[in-house]
Amino acid sequence: MSKVLVFTASFGEGHNQAAFAVSEALQNAGATVKIVDYVEWLNPAFRSFAKFSLLQGIQKAPSLYGLFYNSMSRIQPDSSFQRRLNHLGLTRLMRLLRSFQPDVVVSTFPTPSGVMSELRTNGWTSTPNVGIITDYTLHGQWVQEHTDAYFVATDSVKKQLLSHGVESSQIYISGIPIRSIFTNRSNANLAAQRVRAREEHGFEADVPLIILMGGGAGVLGDVNEWERLMRKTNAQFAVICGRNERLYKRMQSIEDHRIRILGYVSDVDEWMAMADLIITKAGGITVSECMAMELPMLLYRPIPGQETQNAKYAVDAGFAVQAKTFKVAKELIAQLISKPDTLEAMRANAHKVKRPNATTEIAETILHIAEQPRNKIVPTNKNLTMKTRSREKSIRPIITRP
Repeated sequence: MSKVLVFTASFGEGHNQAAFAVSEALQNAGATVKIVDYVEWLNPAFRSFAKFSLLQGIQKAPSLYGLFYNSMSRIQPDSSFQRRLNHLGLTRLMRLLRSFQPDVVVSTFPTPSGVMSELRTNGWTSTPNVGIITDYTLHGQWVQEHTDAYFVATDSVKKQLLSHGVESSQIYISGIPIRSIFTNRSNANLAAQRVRAREEHGFEADVPLIILMGGGAGVLGDVNEWERLMRKTNAQFAVICGRNERLYKRMQSIEDHRIRILGYVSDVDEWMAMADLIITKAGGITVSECMAMELPMLLYRPIPGQETQNAKYAVDAGFAVQAKTFKVAKELIAQLISKPDTLEAMRANAHKVKRPNATTEIAETILHIAEQPRNKIVPTNKNLTMKTRSREKSIRPIITRP
């Protein structure tokens, strides 16, 4: 029985959802899994400040967030700043490796992957190190010399890794892992669930239903504009506020038979199944879930950085449209709900590109990596800088495909 250590980070819901999805699949395959929120290992004051700054940056200064995202992505793997990042939580990680003794370490957030690379550089562990990239683009923090396998969404992300000197044999184009509740549905089941779920929740079957969702933190601006639009639009709405209690309380005043205001929901898949359109942010997990549910998307004001690239992927694939302003969003909503054929075409496009087996395939490959004898490890990443390699005290593992 393999033992797998899975790291996530509670900066938003995406990393957590990917970690839970993979852990579920690993446990179903018989593995022993331990999930750790790496953010909880940080200094409490720094952790609170980082979370607050991230949320405020996304809400109030998205362009500054984009600059921060891009600057962090450009940090060189052999720089002194990267070395400092690679020491965050290092001692606690060493202790956990000794106590849990995992056969493989998996990260859905790049920081623990970098710390594992630092441990491997100094010869303090030989445990395989795996990264799961949860966006439709690459952030440079993922590029670490001692990462044995990368799971990516698309061939485009693979090419970005190759350009950083990562070996092709280390990269698996798997899709992004999502929970089984989003994947265990056939086309026929989705259509049937749409009718049944609407009846159960008191929605009309022949009036368009639109979900308005701002992500796990309920990040949604222009509240007054959205309230006016919902009152005047000939459609039904379900507003999912997530954990944003302030937004939830504020919007309850407009709730009626056409407009439902919800807080955090655990059955978001059911709401997606009954909807005709979702208006949301362009998180990698959200895009993947909607794609799996074949739910057309209106991606509203994607923030610079990963959201911009996630939105580009979904729009290019044909199952999403994008609005950078409220005026454009309003026009697109009117167009889409008046053209059911367009929505059906978007559903068909999502069906073409969705990867319903991504989570299972990732789990199977992780278990294969965990089962490899450590004495079959060989050095790789010859394209990385000599400065980095000169520090190496241990041999870099590479796992070959079955």
